[in-house]
Amino acid sequence: MHSTGKSDKKKLIIVGGGAVGLAVATSVKRHGNYDITIFSSDSHAAYSQCGMPFVISGEIKDFQSLILRKKDFFREMGIDLRLNTTVKSLDLEKRTVVTKGEKHHFDKLVIATGGRSAVPDNLKPKDDLKNVFTLRTLEDGMKIDKALESAKNVVIIGGGGIGVEIAIASAKKGVKTLLINRGSSLLSHNIDPDMADIVQEHLESMGVNVITGEAPRALNGEDIVKSVTISEEEFPADTVIISTGTDPEIKLASDAGIEIGITGGIITNEYLQAKTDRGYDQDVYCGGECVQLQNLVTGTPMISQLASTARRMAGVIRNNLVSKPTPFGPIVNPWVGAIGELQVGTVGITSKEAKKHGIDIVSGLATGTTRAGYFPGSTRIFIKLLFSNRILVGAQVIGGEGVKERIDGLSLAIRKKTTLDELLNLETCYTPPLSMLVDPLTFAAQGAHKKIPGSKK
Repeated sequence: MHSTGKSDKKKLIIVGGGAVGLAVATSVKRHGNYDITIFSSDSHAAYSQCGMPFVISGEIKDFQSLILRKKDFFREMGIDLRLNTTVKSLDLEKRTVVTKGEKHHFDKLVIATGGRSAVPDNLKPKDDLKNVFTLRTLEDGMKIDKALESAKNVVIIGGGGIGVEIAIASAKKGVKTLLINRGSSLLSHNIDPDMADIVQEHLESMGVNVITGEAPRALNGEDIVKSVTISEEEFPADTVIISTGTDPEIKLASDAGIEIGITGGIITNEYLQAKTDRGYDQDVYCGGECVQLQNLVTGTPMISQLASTARRMAGVIRNNLVSKPTPFGPIVNPWVGAIGELQVGTVGITSKEAKKHGIDIVSGLATGTTRAGYFPGSTRIFIKLLFSNRILVGAQVIGGEGVKERIDGLSLAIRKKTTLDELLNLETCYTPPLSMLVDPLTFAAQGAHKKIPGSKK
């Protein structure tokens, strides 16, 4: 009679307790035969990072609501989850992971170390002042929420997705809020300047003061932040939130000899196996925002910071760990944000990315309503479509409702290399409570068509 105890099980170690690490662990536990340990430097596990701005705005009751799984859940599943544990080093030859004072052997390794907040160099001398924050962890969110309870003047540095969501949250609390953005338009990684104008106008209507085209020169104060210098002027601030992007957290991988790409992310093959100087390591998988992926439209490397991408990567890693070889292909990176009363969505490339990669584009922009004009609750919707050689390569949608569904459909359309002519003939459904008779998508396609030389006007 032989035992099927631990000795028969392969040892899987996962570094990182975010969207990839935890999803791989729970899924592999159900479908594979592994002894699993997760090391996470965070003090909480299994929570929604994306939900934090909405706790701060008061739309979600508290931070506890964002915790999807308690530590007990993992223990009961037989997963050894170690929080507040930093992995010091990895040795891919000896197949070991070193934490403080301990060495752990692995048969398979998953690196899912995520990202870290990028702070501009000129702000670093003072970024340790009290009430200067970045937002990455649940603990960060709690600290920001606490500071905003008594704040009078909040300055948010960075006009990306998190920056604008926090600005709305702060303004909703009745705090005087200033949002400063280095670029000339908000959400510049996601949408074109003409679409960003709609978002800026909305932020301002909700009480956020927006300054674009400026970067803060300095944070001022001795122990606690007092003001922020912008251009030559000092703006009072008793709370500062720095939201100037995220860098892939790759030091551990890089120190272990794993190759890093031009985006600053880990290089993998299509099975998400890490690349070293000896080729791709069949036992080391990487996932999440520390990994370099390929953009389907441009064919060039990119980083995706979307939880939805991370979750798909986790599914691919799980399959590969349980011997169902599955590739992870190029991405179109659909994103949607809820910014005050607006929904903002984008997929594929923006005009700025097209220019950077030398892609000639023609765009069509249309405005319509989300329901029949006479139907109560109708809101305006703006749709912008980008075409290259008559093929859809990008789409941006802003409205009070109906944005996510359109972006999801357009995500598939870009993957399928849908042509302008196909979109001109698109059949769309209609009922007064849900749509206009002709969907504004059709008008956006017609707008692009008119710009193409030789097209019938």
